[in-house]
Amino acid sequence: TKAPSPMQPRPQCSPVPNAANAAQRKEKDMLRVGITEVDIAFEDKERAKENCIKVMETAKENGVELLVFPEMTLTGYTMMPGKVYERSADGRYSDSVSFFMEQSRRYNMAMAFGYIDAVEGDAAINQNGAEQTGTKNKAVKYMNKLAVVQGEDILLDYAKIHPFSYSNEHLVYRGGDRLCQMKLKDVRIGGYICYDLRFPEIFAAAREKYDAILVIANWPQERVLQWEALLKARAIENQAYVIAVNRTGVSGRLTYVPSSHIYDQLGCDIAKRVDETLLIADLDGEKICNARKLFPQERDRKNELYRVFLQ
Repeated sequence: TKAPSPMQPRPQCSPVPNAANAAQRKEKDMLRVGITEVDIAFEDKERAKENCIKVMETAKENGVELLVFPEMTLTGYTMMPGKVYERSADGRYSDSVSFFMEQSRRYNMAMAFGYIDAVEGDAAINQNGAEQTGTKNKAVKYMNKLAVVQGEDILLDYAKIHPFSYSNEHLVYRGGDRLCQMKLKDVRIGGYICYDLRFPEIFAAAREKYDAILVIANWPQERVLQWEALLKARAIENQAYVIAVNRTGVSGRLTYVPSSHIYDQLGCDIAKRVDETLLIADLDGEKICNARKLFPQERDRKNELYRVFLQ
């Protein structure tokens, strides 16, 4: 995949509008986001694609401009990436990226999804996808990624920074090392994946580059209250929208319950349900700009002092 286009600098915030002016804002300035609650067909891409297309049809009928799917959308949260990984070759995109590009063109909307990417490394990989040391052979390494596409354009391509060591994800997937943002209409969006949510530092580090935080996940029912509490915290502390998408259904011993949300900067859930697989909300980038201006908590941060604590 090619690197996303560089972010364009955001223009200076406009004056805080009064109620009358706010009511006159044109609908075209808002970004309609659709968040999904779908059961992933574990390691069965064709069935997963069918499930995704059903939601796309509903999203199109409801004017969605950005449709968001969960982590590892077409495979589920697998520790056997060697069975399902996708590698780009000869200038061609991988299967997941190509599929969502095609559907993005077909339905005329941007789409966010999770996929497994493969890169070459100086290690062998065993049958579970874990690296074997002590070899000089070139072998495949894997990354857990979030991408946003709009037709042929890749707007964002983010590799999960924090593999989930509790489930040995770090033995199978390489962690990313950069933060990524994009802009769609008037809304700047920063991308993250699942376990990243427990590390507020990486959200604070990019706060001035986004109006909305996008988090895709496979977060099980037993910890779903933590998921929702952390999402609200990220929204409030960064004064930003949080677009959060979790899968549903059963995978092995884990159960996933409907828990996709869109929170505003106050921690209020603003998503409206369309059906059992789709919720929508309209996002306004200027609203976040004005909220930060009205309650300018960022000016009281002490970044240099925090760096001393972290040494």
